[in-house]
Amino acid sequence: MLKHYIGKIIMCGAVCSALYSCSDWTKVESINQGTFLENNRSDEYYENLRAWKARKDHQITFGWFGNWTGVDQEHSMRSLPDSLDFISIWGSWKNLTDKQKTDLQYVQEKKGTKALLCFIIANIGDQITPQSVYDNWQEEGYESERAAVNAYWGWVDGDDDAISKAIDKYTQGLCDTIHKYNYDGFDIDYEPNYGSSGNLASYKDRMLMFCEYMKNHLGEGKMLVVDGEPQSMPAEAGTLLDYFIVQAYNSYGDSDLNSRLQSTINNFDGVLTPQEVARKYIVTENFESYAANGGNSNYMDKEGNTFNSLEGMARWVPVIDGDSIMKGGFGSYHIEYDYGLTFTDDFYTAHPWLSRDDLSYPWTRSGMRALRALELSLIHISEPTRH
Repeated sequence: MLKHYIGKIIMCGAVCSALYSCSDWTKVESINQGTFLENNRSDEYYENLRAWKARKDHQITFGWFGNWTGVDQEHSMRSLPDSLDFISIWGSWKNLTDKQKTDLQYVQEKKGTKALLCFIIANIGDQITPQSVYDNWQEEGYESERAAVNAYWGWVDGDDDAISKAIDKYTQGLCDTIHKYNYDGFDIDYEPNYGSSGNLASYKDRMLMFCEYMKNHLGEGKMLVVDGEPQSMPAEAGTLLDYFIVQAYNSYGDSDLNSRLQSTINNFDGVLTPQEVARKYIVTENFESYAANGGNSNYMDKEGNTFNSLEGMARWVPVIDGDSIMKGGFGSYHIEYDYGLTFTDDFYTAHPWLSRDDLSYPWTRSGMRALRALELSLIHISEPTRH
């Protein structure tokens, strides 16, 4: 296992040499309601921001972004914190309006923020089978809607060759959709043990095939991640996936996250080292339910300190074989619910890690500051061993 001294270098890298601190990227951009498409950041600032994100030597900030319209700040990607690395679009991903297209292009080209297509993968054809197949299955003589969908994609139960070709066709369709809308990859919402089983999700050999075909059809520069149950994915898919995103909703503390991480380490044993798993591991909170309080308020770290759970997730440091390891990152489901939150003076007093300067996405920005401070404090980071 190689170790290297990172001191203050790993936090900002080349960006800090350009006289911009990483904290600049967690502050609210100067966008006023009357000039939504304008801001006062320099070209140099954005050039360095994009370069920093491209380095991939830092813990990332992530969110599932819903209710997307691109019409106003609250419902636009451009209002997300600058240093947020990537989002997965939850709903509203097709038939994009001109405002959505402009919004997407802006964050990709200006900020270097990536936007992934995301939905649950359970059965062949999910989400992209033509509506006419569902509407006309009886008239077409099929015994069920599922039989009609299977037939559309060429799926034949019990025929391995036909199943392989159907998965290939389906993943090609998914990637064509990704390329059509210029998304940056795909987030596989994989929850076979939580109500989303199916003729793909319930079979590890088929999910491995799905990942292999997706990686091939996506092409260079596109991301493939999994959320939900990475600990249940086929181990061989570990090298094909950029990140493992865990729905650690309402987590009670470091010990909970350690246990979750260990189950994923065990799943990918022999394919990825524990350190490699940790570097891909992103923990998330449910802001659809807990945005107002930044998650639950009883998250306890290993020292016995309590935080709101999103803050605790940002501060969490995996320890493997006695070494502190940088995790993949942290984030939230329905991150957009963090926009526009306001607090009383007493609330700020009780939560000193929050900043009164954060006029939007206060919990997310606070977590970002914790990530950057954490990277400064870690002196020795275990570098993943390459196979």
